[in-house]
Formats: sequence, structure tokens, C-alpha cells
Amino acid sequence: MRRHVALVIPTMAVLGGAERMVLELAAGLATGQVTGQAQADWRVTVVALSGDAPAERRAWMAEREIGFLSLGMRKAWIDPRGWRVFRAWQRAEQPDVLHGHLAHGAWFVRAARLLSVNARGQGLGRPAIVDTLHSTRMGGRWTARMYQWSRGRTDGVTAVSEAVRQAALEAGFARDICVVSNGIDMARFGTKDEAARDAAEFVWLAVGRLEAVKDYPRLLRAFARVARESQRRVRLEIAGEGAERAQLEAMARELGVAERVRWHGFCEDVCGLYAGADAVVLASRWEGLPVCLMEAGAAGLPVVTTATAGALEVVIPKVTGETVAGEDDASLAEAMRRVMTMSVGERAQMGAAARAHVLERFTLERMVAGYARVYREALARTGRA
Repeated sequence: MRRHVALVIPTMAVLGGAERMVLELAAGLATGQVTGQAQADWRVTVVALSGDAPAERRAWMAEREIGFLSLGMRKAWIDPRGWRVFRAWQRAEQPDVLHGHLAHGAWFVRAARLLSVNARGQGLGRPAIVDTLHSTRMGGRWTARMYQWSRGRTDGVTAVSEAVRQAALEAGFARDICVVSNGIDMARFGTKDEAARDAAEFVWLAVGRLEAVKDYPRLLRAFARVARESQRRVRLEIAGEGAERAQLEAMARELGVAERVRWHGFCEDVCGLYAGADAVVLASRWEGLPVCLMEAGAAGLPVVTTATAGALEVVIPKVTGETVAGEDDASLAEAMRRVMTMSVGERAQMGAAARAHVLERFTLERMVAGYARVYREALARTGRA
């Protein structure tokens, strides 16, 4: 019997790390292309609380037989119009598992547990409730209280990294949290062809939304230092979109590096950008488990990253990349210079170690198998195993 899981996320209109992870999980469950018998037994629907998914993303899901539903909510997760849409869908589809992602997705599925219990006469049943924490930033007091108040209304809480798990336990979000690390499809990423590269130019790649958490101003200042002092041509490719783009473009002009920075905006498929890069740089202030560092490893690229707790679960310092503990521009620029002055062979060795590390710990197969296990345990707790 195929079980039906609904992956609930605030929106699919944008594609950040959490959204990308949800799509990878949905594809792994729905297609059954990953190892293990249980994964082939799932029917999947992605439920977005607000916004719509672009046509190409809808087509991608349809090709893999992944359902998609947008609730069209305009007031976070409490819009009654969206709840009416969801209740009608729930009555028709009878999902076995509701899996919420990020804070609003988690609160939504926990509230859905209450409505399901109160509406058994309408045939809604009692789905198993699972939610996943994606960030080490636990929010303010109101967020903590919401999690604490609703923690008895879930059958399983997961975190994408040990750093996120520890932060959530300390905040009292749950009493028992298991880690299911994000995973990526290794087959999408090929290793870099050094022979095809322009040896006179070094290309840095930064992937992530243009928001404050990613600290692109610090990255631009560090890159400007590197560009001024390097004997080689150097370029920075940025894949991502966000509210700070105009401000950052103006900053690049002020720093005199506008011609050396390429803004790709949102990219549905970033594999080609990794293939054309020499190294990846991440200047985030905090991270749960950065997908771009796993993608860099899959592509066989060394990285430079700020030493956030989540990043340190992906990167082995001095083995797969350089980590930066300080918050100043100079320390980030110095780490970038160290990678640039390595020989081609040294960078290739670091990239190979990064790929081996990702293959060992962060594959799509491991992630899907982990969540399938969590679902089975949650269903057993509801008596629907």
C-alpha cells in the first residue's frame, strides 16, 4: 500500500536551501530511484502555504508524479481561506503523514493535528505529524512559546544538523529531536575539468539568496581586497536573488569590482556554475546545514566558509576547505588568498576529499531513507503502521 505524505512549506515561489531540500526529498520518495524498498512506497504532495511555483518547477514535479497544492494564504499560516482549501484537499486525499518545514510549516501541521482530531466525523482521520527544523536561529520569545505550546501535537521532530538539534533542545522546542541531514543527488554533479579552464583567471562562486543572513557585503569587501592584491584575474559569480540585490550591485560599483562580479539571479539549475568555478565561498552569519557547501563537495571544489556550526558539519578544516572564525573582511580575504595560491594539484586534492566526505554523509539516498524511517515510526505512534 502506498502511503501518502504531504510536505508542507511556506512557499515554493522561491528556491532556497530548504525548498531545494524539499524537492529532492519529494523526488526521492516519489520516484523510488533511491535505495531501499520503503522509499518506492510513497505518494507525495508538496503543499505551499502561500505563493505559487513557477511553471518550470511545476513541470519538474509533474514529471516525477509529485502533486502540488498552493493554499494561497495571505496571513502567514492562519489565513482561514487557506485552511478551507486544505481541509477540502485533506478530505479528498487522506494523507497519512503531514511533514512541516520551517517555522510556519511546522505550526501549520501541528494545528492540522488539532483540526483532524476535532473532525473525525468528517472523515479526516489522524495523520502522523512530523516537522523539520532548518536553522540554528530559533527566533524570538514568541517563536519559542509557539513551539513549546505545540510540541505535544507532533509525532516526530527532526533537525537537518546536530547544530540545529542542540539549539532547538536548548530553546525547549522539543524533548526528543533526531537528526536527518540534508542530502543531494550526487549524479547531477560532475567533477571539474582543469584542462578546460582558463589558468589565468580564478573564478569564485557564491550561491544563496541575497539576504542579510548570507552577509554578501562582507563577501564583496573581501573579494575587492583579493582582486586588488592578486596577480591573477579574478571573478566572482553570484547565483541568487533577494531584497538586497540593488544595494549590493551599488556596493560592487563603489568598491570598483562591478566588472569582476556577475549576477546570475535565481538559477533553477546551478550545476553548470559549479562546473565553471575554481572554488566556492560562503560568508553566512549562521547556517543550519548549507546546501551550497554540499553541492561544492559533490562538484569536487574546495570552499572558503565562515565557521558557523552548520558549516562545520559539512567542511573539514584544511582538508576539504578553509574556515574563517573572525568576522572581519581581512580574515575572509586571507582565506580566499590561501586557496587561490594553492597549486592546481592541491586544490584538486582538497576537492576530491570534499566529494568523498559528501558521498559518505550527505547523499540523497541517506536523507530519503532517514525520513522514510521517521515516517514509519510516526505512523506507528498513531496506530497506522
